[in-house]
Amino acid sequence: MAVISVARLFRSSAVTLLLLCCLPSALSASSWGFVPTEIEWQAWPIYCRVQWTLWNGGVDLHDNPIYSDSIRSDWRAAIGDRTFNGLHHWCASIHYLTRARATLDGKTRTSLLNQAGDDADFSYARSDPQSPVYPNMSVTIAQIRLELGAPDQAVLVLKRAIAAQPKRPEAYGELSMIYRKQHQLDLARDVLHEADSALNGASAEIKYNLGLIEFERGDMDAAVGYAKAAYGMGYPLEGLK
Repeated sequence: MAVISVARLFRSSAVTLLLLCCLPSALSASSWGFVPTEIEWQAWPIYCRVQWTLWNGGVDLHDNPIYSDSIRSDWRAAIGDRTFNGLHHWCASIHYLTRARATLDGKTRTSLLNQAGDDADFSYARSDPQSPVYPNMSVTIAQIRLELGAPDQAVLVLKRAIAAQPKRPEAYGELSMIYRKQHQLDLARDVLHEADSALNGASAEIKYNLGLIEFERGDMDAAVGYAKAAYGMGYPLEGLK
């Protein structure tokens, strides 16, 4: 694995992972309590699968030996010892959150959200703010806080992530979404302006979301300008066309 390309490997949004609805696994219990479903296993980024095997005898979901020592060492080096050692709990929290969102039973939902929060907090407390997974981890924690009815806590987590790694887009996007849901469109726009500046205007997704915010604010000229910029950079969604 080419460790030098690691920054690119973490660009995929945690939100994408959380869109996959899954049922609890019927597989036998492992040495570590969380067992993903087949869909959850495939949805995990590779570093979560690598870390899961470290806690489960070095085998994959079907008890097949997987991932060489060199692959594990590469990911440990890429993520950093401090963060990698506790990573598995955050990986589990991603799917506990998905399961919570998929259930209609209030008591089960609350239980799953609390489990997600406990696991995510375990990893977060042991993570290095400069680790490449820190922004993704922060987004997951913010989403759990939102589901538990604590948006102020979610905002604090995301602001901490932005301060730690200002050139990563994930926390900006999630923070802007929170403000947008709260109908604080000026704040949502300001966060995206900050992101656009920090990334030197290189993110088509940020341009697109700025276009959406300006459209909702009623500034059509600004919305059209951001739409043209996003589509000129190859952004695939057509919502602003």
